[in-house]
Amino acid sequence: MKAKAKTTRKALLGAALCLSALALSASALGQTVRVGNLVVTIEGAITPRKLPRRTPAPITLSVSGSLKTADGTHPPALKTLHLEFDRHGQLNTKGLATCAPQKLRSTLTATAERVCREALVGSGRAEAQIALPEQEPFDASGKLLIFNGPPKGGKQVLVLHVYAHVPAPTTFVTTAVIGRAKGKYGTTADVAIPTIVAGQGSLIAFNATLHKSWPYKGQKQSLLLATCPTGHLYARGDFLFAGGEELSGGVTRSCTPQG
Repeated sequence: MKAKAKTTRKALLGAALCLSALALSASALGQTVRVGNLVVTIEGAITPRKLPRRTPAPITLSVSGSLKTADGTHPPALKTLHLEFDRHGQLNTKGLATCAPQKLRSTLTATAERVCREALVGSGRAEAQIALPEQEPFDASGKLLIFNGPPKGGKQVLVLHVYAHVPAPTTFVTTAVIGRAKGKYGTTADVAIPTIVAGQGSLIAFNATLHKSWPYKGQKQSLLLATCPTGHLYARGDFLFAGGEELSGGVTRSCTPQG
């Protein structure tokens, strides 16, 4: 793992970091990275770990992460994520119901689950720290829901929904747009993090589990699929923070080929 730091706004703060939300790695993840005052921890697991060499098999992804500062001060707000993951993993949405982001705006968690139940592909929890002027920072959390969204420009889309008190009741809705990468990385995801309390709130923790199966034209479909032809899978990501700081890098994980 290598890291480097620069002081200009456009500088890159490099460090090895594994993707959180959709990383298609096939073993337990456990990465803690510190660059400057930022400390980021990402953990997760995919089951099963044993995967076929050639025929994609269904997998379940569980992930969690946290962000803090080494000196205990309020962390910068995370603005965007650009994620790339192994070409031997894939997101399958064939025949899966969709839920448009506008259907989820200003909805409570229970309402979002009800109106878009067939498109629900994952759930978890997200937590933010709010730092208002002349007040001690405080934490606010809410249930995270992940839905299959309508394609955008021919690309797959996931829709993320969180309802939380921050400090007033607020619904956050954003998207992860899925694209294609080259080389050992076959798939990308670009996520815009919503502004929290006019920029005074920062995402500090999350957890999520993604899994979905459904029938389509007489065949069982699964949301996440992967193979393990070489015994190794790869993931990487770029995390951009308010002020220009960025964490980026990649990780290699082992898997067990079967067949």
